[in-house]
Amino acid sequence: MFKTLSAKAAAQLDQELMSTGAYSIDQLMELAGLAVAKAIYKQYPPKPATSGSKVLVLVGPGNNGGDGLVCARHLKLWRHYEPVVYYPKRPQKELYQRLTTQLRHLGVQEIESIEEVKKLTAEPSLKVIVDSLFGFSFKPPVREPFNELIDHLAAKHEEIAPIVAVDIPSGWDVDEGPQEVDIGASVLVSLTAPKPCAQRFAAPGKVHYLGGRFITDDVAERYGISDLIKLYPDDELIVKL
Repeated sequence: MFKTLSAKAAAQLDQELMSTGAYSIDQLMELAGLAVAKAIYKQYPPKPATSGSKVLVLVGPGNNGGDGLVCARHLKLWRHYEPVVYYPKRPQKELYQRLTTQLRHLGVQEIESIEEVKKLTAEPSLKVIVDSLFGFSFKPPVREPFNELIDHLAAKHEEIAPIVAVDIPSGWDVDEGPQEVDIGASVLVSLTAPKPCAQRFAAPGKVHYLGGRFITDDVAERYGISDLIKLYPDDELIVKL
């Protein structure tokens, strides 16, 4: 068992980090996305003799999606992975436009349709799927344009590349866990602290990482997550729970 943060507490902590903590949303997103990329590298390391393993990054319209875009950038810069981005609902905020421009400058491939997603998930060259669709503020049910995508992942998760979920598996209720459909994520990367639904991510073969190493000791103590923060070894940005 491990300490979790409710959606309300997680949102309050984020606001505190950006007010009294003086972090910008860009900084928090950068550290979170880097942690996800590090978890992918640790869990699915590239083979020395190969390069360009495809990673499908599924991007949602909020901050969780921004974490996915940052993750894609780092994977591309490390040269061992070839991220492919599916970003069907794009906000007009400058932050997200900058992140997509950075990927475009790196030559990261973008696909535009659910049909292309389905085709890519059937390819043996695809090694990992990053689920950065919905974060802890998500409330079921899943709506368009994401419902067909979630249904596809749920139906095919045993046949396709392993899914790495960012903070919570998309489609899950932040408190209760899986609802009508479960995308069958193999890896969960909790950010800052696990959310209550992470307690249900405990089946055999599931792997759970903690990332987002930017909490001061006093903040950790006030939110009751000091024991979690102390788990990080040395200079590591992630730790397996």
